[in-house]
Amino acid sequence: MTIFALLLCILLEPPQSVPATPLVPMKKPIAAPEVTKVSSEFPTNWFYTKAGKRYDDNVALEGKPLPKLALENWRGAPVDVNNNQGKVMVIDFWATWCGPCRKALPKNVEMANKYKDQPFVLIGIHDARRGKDRIEQVVKPLKAEYPMAVDVMNTETKSGTSAKACRLRYWPTYLVVDHKGIVRACGLQPSRVEDVVKRLLAEISQDQPISPAPLPEKG
Repeated sequence: MTIFALLLCILLEPPQSVPATPLVPMKKPIAAPEVTKVSSEFPTNWFYTKAGKRYDDNVALEGKPLPKLALENWRGAPVDVNNNQGKVMVIDFWATWCGPCRKALPKNVEMANKYKDQPFVLIGIHDARRGKDRIEQVVKPLKAEYPMAVDVMNTETKSGTSAKACRLRYWPTYLVVDHKGIVRACGLQPSRVEDVVKRLLAEISQDQPISPAPLPEKG
């Protein structure tokens, strides 16, 4: 194989074992949104950054309703992600060919088990383009029981419909949605996802009405 042919293969298809870099950038990132102001209710060092600055695409999603997602080929019980109000929802955009994604999976399993009895759901969304045939091979040894699905391919753009709606720039990308359906954090480092989950679960308790104490019976 010539050097030219070898380089062409690498560009067209990433290796199955990606080095453990913080994240894997997408080949053709979506154009940056108009919103450029970077602000968040959570510390910047909880998120993936570039030169110390958060990605504008991630920040643009925060404080707004979760974009409509299109998913298929569920592993486990399907979840109505577009009408899931009442629960804190973590969405993990991942792929089997992404080393950092696979490294974060055990933490996902731990979190899903830890909060299974609370108003919480964690969903894995796999890349629509490639690697989906290896999902079972990768996640079964981890005893991952949280729901997973595959992004629906957009035939025109040749990319995932949900990935495009959420303006993905890299893998893995974590979104955390509150119980009202609002994206509160996007682009978190895997080690910080649970910190956001704890805060948003506490908000549910605060929003629940307190039952008044019964009046004492008259003697």
